[in-house]
Amino acid sequence: MRSIMTRVKRGVCIGLLVLAPLPAFASDACTETNPDKFFELINAAVQAYIPALDRNGVPLLSENDLFVQKSQHYFAEYRDYVPVSITMERFAAVTENNQTALENFESKITVIGPNCSLINLYRSRLVGAFEASFDEIMELIALGIRTNNESIIEFASSQLTPKSLDFSEVITILENDLALNEDVIVRMMPDYLRAQFIRTEKVPLNSMSEMALLAFSAMGGIIDSEVREVYIFIPNKQGGLPIDQETILLTSEADIYGISGFDYQTAAAVLSRIGIRPSVVSLSEVKTERGGHCEMDMAGKWMQVVEGKKLRMCPFPELVRQMLKDKAFYEIVDYKFQSVVFDAISQILEES
Repeated sequence: MRSIMTRVKRGVCIGLLVLAPLPAFASDACTETNPDKFFELINAAVQAYIPALDRNGVPLLSENDLFVQKSQHYFAEYRDYVPVSITMERFAAVTENNQTALENFESKITVIGPNCSLINLYRSRLVGAFEASFDEIMELIALGIRTNNESIIEFASSQLTPKSLDFSEVITILENDLALNEDVIVRMMPDYLRAQFIRTEKVPLNSMSEMALLAFSAMGGIIDSEVREVYIFIPNKQGGLPIDQETILLTSEADIYGISGFDYQTAAAVLSRIGIRPSVVSLSEVKTERGGHCEMDMAGKWMQVVEGKKLRMCPFPELVRQMLKDKAFYEIVDYKFQSVVFDAISQILEES
């Protein structure tokens, strides 16, 4: 009982005294205090707090009163010591095997966070609400996972707001499934989103980047871009085409991108969440002005038509890209059934 109450108590007083985040001053805030001062503080010989107990060893004070009294005790004991700032890495190292290792010193320690923000400690938790780049947030969660530090993970995933991304940064994320850490992505996502979008034991590799953007949107991230719509071109059937081929995207700004390993269904849902309207364009034929032509046979298998000869192969993404540049989609069979969509695409390309 005593250890539980002790753990809760250290921080109420500190919270009352320095709960508001301290301002970040460009040069000083970015620099860690001389580590000697930090170790001098945590190794200082001070009078330990001993709670009043009854004959059975039970504290006489309520849990909340005990918490306040202990906080006041250590605040007074360390009053004359110089306040110190430590890096997030040092905080993680010191608390790796003991989450409450710095509880008694919370009135004297701040942690240097993203953008040189100074973060207070309160009941062994990092306190403050700041903006940070999406990469910084993922790096902090990875640090928390490596050091088994729930305080860092909770702070990064619930108290940091990601800075806005432009559309080129969204594409960079979508192109880099292999660069992402599955554990980090899972810890960033709220439970309800994990249940809705992750239906397997592990996140599929080709969905990793889409899940990262989903977490970004769930954390309040927004897209700062002129792009308001994206057209995603997919084959009507996959037969005869490589599974890992690129997916071609056309934006409302007339930019064309090719993304490998693209989970277009999840991506469409995610893009919609972040304010970009997705339109999935299903194709059963592709033509270009230079003579490149692919279509599906009666069995639903893709083949390329070269000088009247049919070959069991099709460079689908390359031809889609060229078809858009040539505006040759008026000649394909799919135009009849999706004319409104293709007319909108034509207008985008003509205005570019």
